[in-house]
Amino acid sequence: MKPLYSKIRIGFCFIILVMIFTLFITRLLFLQVVRGEELRKIAEHQYKELIELPAARGEIYDCRGNKVAINVTFPSLFAYPLTADDADSAYYYLARVLGKTQAEVRREFKLEPKRFRWIKRKLAPEQMARYDEKMRQKGVFIREEPTRCYPFGEVGRSILGFVDIDNVGRSGIEMEMNDRLVGTPGRSMIQKDGKGTVYRIKEIPVKEAEAGTSIVLTIDWDKQQIVERELAAAVEQFKAKGGMAVFVDIRDGSIVAAADYFPVEGGNQALKPMKLETVAGVFEPGSVFKLITAAAALSEHAVSPEDRYFAENGTWIMGRHRMRDDHGLGWATFREAFEKSSNIIMGKIANEISADKVLAMAKRFGFGRKTRCGLNCESKGVLPSPGHWSEYTTAAFAIGHGVSVTALQMAQAFAVIGSGGYLNQPHLIEGFLDADGKVTERHVNQPARVLDENTVATLAEFMRGVVMRGTAKNLLPLPFAIAGKTGTAQKPNFATGGYYDNKYMGSFGGYFPADSPLVAGIVVLDEPEPIHYGGYTAGPTFKNIAMKFAALDRYNLPPMPDSTGEDDSGDPEEADSAVVRVLLADLSGRTREGAEYELSRLGLKVEFSGSGGRVLSTQPAALARVPEGSTVRCIMSRDAKMEFPAPDLTGLTMREAVRILNRYGLTFTSEGAGRIVMQTPEAGTLMTTTGTMNLIFSRDIGRDSLAQGTGTDSTGILAHRR
Repeated sequence: MKPLYSKIRIGFCFIILVMIFTLFITRLLFLQVVRGEELRKIAEHQYKELIELPAARGEIYDCRGNKVAINVTFPSLFAYPLTADDADSAYYYLARVLGKTQAEVRREFKLEPKRFRWIKRKLAPEQMARYDEKMRQKGVFIREEPTRCYPFGEVGRSILGFVDIDNVGRSGIEMEMNDRLVGTPGRSMIQKDGKGTVYRIKEIPVKEAEAGTSIVLTIDWDKQQIVERELAAAVEQFKAKGGMAVFVDIRDGSIVAAADYFPVEGGNQALKPMKLETVAGVFEPGSVFKLITAAAALSEHAVSPEDRYFAENGTWIMGRHRMRDDHGLGWATFREAFEKSSNIIMGKIANEISADKVLAMAKRFGFGRKTRCGLNCESKGVLPSPGHWSEYTTAAFAIGHGVSVTALQMAQAFAVIGSGGYLNQPHLIEGFLDADGKVTERHVNQPARVLDENTVATLAEFMRGVVMRGTAKNLLPLPFAIAGKTGTAQKPNFATGGYYDNKYMGSFGGYFPADSPLVAGIVVLDEPEPIHYGGYTAGPTFKNIAMKFAALDRYNLPPMPDSTGEDDSGDPEEADSAVVRVLLADLSGRTREGAEYELSRLGLKVEFSGSGGRVLSTQPAALARVPEGSTVRCIMSRDAKMEFPAPDLTGLTMREAVRILNRYGLTFTSEGAGRIVMQTPEAGTLMTTTGTMNLIFSRDIGRDSLAQGTGTDSTGILAHRR
């Protein structure tokens, strides 16, 4: 019996063992197969955590390749305690870093286990110096965060806008293009050991952060600085409430510079709203709007330039309404009425052709709708839509009353005349940079003809007459021709429904050089004092900007045929051919990438000579008209043995000359003050980057000496001296 009992006992034990093993295998399969994914996640949660890695924003460039918005990093302090004990210890370390008591830190920050908590963004250097790496063990960490830096300071800030503490755009281009600039955040892993102690953070990226797309603007930051400086000087000089100015490239509508200046109490301009008033603000244009009335009349062939009208000796009575001219005219031609800005004659012409024709022309010029320049803060302005046009409402509309426009819309209108009758869409964004630094998604210009050539030619002569004989003749003398129109508009009184008797908007709009238009724009001053006429306030400001643009770009204009009696067009067969020619930009000082981008924009090929990083000169020379598709040779700067012609600096100020000399890598000595009247070596003399120029300045430099220094002929057209 005993052997049988032993067998039973052994069998029973075996069965028990098999059952235990089966249960173990079953449990193992259950944990590995059925609950495997769930338990894996629980385990991962116990030994690692994920935190977000911010992405760098795309950078912003101007049209010359200058970086105007870049990224820098700053240290920020955050807490991530794993346990309640870690949280208690973290308070001690936070107090040390922040320079506070533990009681203050506990009241200000409520730390919870496994909860992310920002403590201080942008730590001060002295606070960062008190941070110790061992603080990480108790959940106190430093994160390097990207933020925006603007190398040119406040210049162009109304265009660029700003970002908040989280690097999100809140105004300007930073806000409008935030989706393209912001990039994609990455993720990083915090690893912990079996006791929950953090031993690694940030070194294991689960997903790399992807930087945002960089943007290329049409703004030229050198010109932007000129416009902002001149506008601020005009506002201060004429004690105006503020001012606006915007300039566009006539050839394609690209916005070259746009600025506003409204002094704030205390003088801190950084406190002003980040909104570009040249596109967001509206005003009644006054007499500059007569350009539209004249365009409508000429397009309808209702009047000719020499048609004569009676200006009522300065006062025109229309029922209970009156319209006045500042200068009481008797009989005057249409041309004279435009040049001398007669409200009465322009009002009569508008009634002759009908207000509906003037309104239709205003719409063709783009008034009453947004230009879609790239900023959503843009206003569309307001065009009148009365149920019935009376004689007075028609006349008032003809002289820019009862209509509101933006400065950009007016600049666009003047550009139509300069471009030969074509309306180009103003735009701020030229394109985007890809990973290889190439510009993609370029703006495609689609010009629309607004006026015929005969109308444009007549209006261009009218606008030149304004400067030569009319309300802007005080701008003379000029080194090159400017075409424009003055405006002096009473400000509307919205409380009474009428107009203020002593508050005006002074403006001057136009384009230059008048014989070969490149840039159009407008300057507007809000309540200039003591004189309020646009020709005497905004006009000189426009002139100063135009002259500085010319000095910067070294305008090279051919002499007028009637002044020399010679035809400078070159080979007659070539002139008669269908070759498309483009104006070669001045590439001096640009990087290789910047030069390549500008030439590709003009439809030209590029060949580099030399190993330098910046362009010294080009062949053909800057501002020559070259066939589209041809190759331009860029002479680069670094090779000290390479010879190049000395630049022409006569007529420039010290600051303007230094900018050019820096591009060439030249040193200089100077004598006197004012503008340059003599230079050694002379312009065109071959020299190297090891050379030195001697500059002689004088404050006693008038029109004749400036003309001699810049090669100005008797017609007043600036011709760059070779």
